[in-house]
Amino acid sequence: MTSNQIAAIVLLSAIFFSSCRTQQDGAIDGVVVPPGTSAHITAIRDGKDIQTISAGVQDGKFKLALAAGVYTIKVVAADSPFPLQLNNITVEEGKTTTLPPIELTPLPRTGSLSGHIIPRQPRAEVKLISEGRERAAIRTDQEGKYEFNKVPAGAYVMRANAPGHADDAIPVVITDDQRIQQNAILLPITAIDGVDWASGKILATGYGMPPQDAATITLRREMAKRAALLDAQRNLLRIIEQIRIDADQDIKSAMRSKHIALKIEGFLKGYTIVTERELENGRFEVVLEVPLTGPSGLTRCIVE
Repeated sequence: MTSNQIAAIVLLSAIFFSSCRTQQDGAIDGVVVPPGTSAHITAIRDGKDIQTISAGVQDGKFKLALAAGVYTIKVVAADSPFPLQLNNITVEEGKTTTLPPIELTPLPRTGSLSGHIIPRQPRAEVKLISEGRERAAIRTDQEGKYEFNKVPAGAYVMRANAPGHADDAIPVVITDDQRIQQNAILLPITAIDGVDWASGKILATGYGMPPQDAATITLRREMAKRAALLDAQRNLLRIIEQIRIDADQDIKSAMRSKHIALKIEGFLKGYTIVTERELENGRFEVVLEVPLTGPSGLTRCIVE
């Protein structure tokens, strides 16, 4: 090979490598936030992956050396629910195109919620309500069991219902990676004076007579009011005892369990006085109310 041929080859090689360097003389850089999300950045051109790199673990920064042209930048991270794609990103020769900070939305933390409907209610409907909206719904199986999986962490109201039964609503908090157990009880609707099944309330009325030997009118009035309150409390208990848990058991029989009896005793102390009024001849009338269902209702005493 002559010296001229060697010189020509060297010149062509220099031109070739210079051309390659010129085509690569551009870049795209940026930062993924929050850092430490193990993000992978891919430059795509004409439908082909040209280059893929990982963002810095500590600072989230990345830089792609690319030939001049128009690219699509795809960012994928294990903690993000879907890839982020930036279209029509232009790379110019000798220049670096800096992208705005790329914010990745992390996957919501999830947990699970499961339990039974008592008594066993196949095909009962169980819903999860959050911020006034239904987020999920499911039917119980033949054993009355339900289970929600991959529920985003947060506060919910679990509402259960079945035909012929009073609805039950229970607040639940789903926490990250936890399995929450929550049973619900659906009381069969029966005709009982004082039970408002539609509104989920129990109302009891009591009457009191003033003692004839009271020293003052004020004392007679207070003693009549006290007697009316005690009468309303007794009537409230009588109403509750009639409520059925299932076809074979009412609450009166359930109270043979000391545990249940103590819980209902405490429950009755949480009454609300709806009205109190003085009647003729110094008699007094008091109306009490307690919730039938819900977070502080009677069902919470017997759900176990």
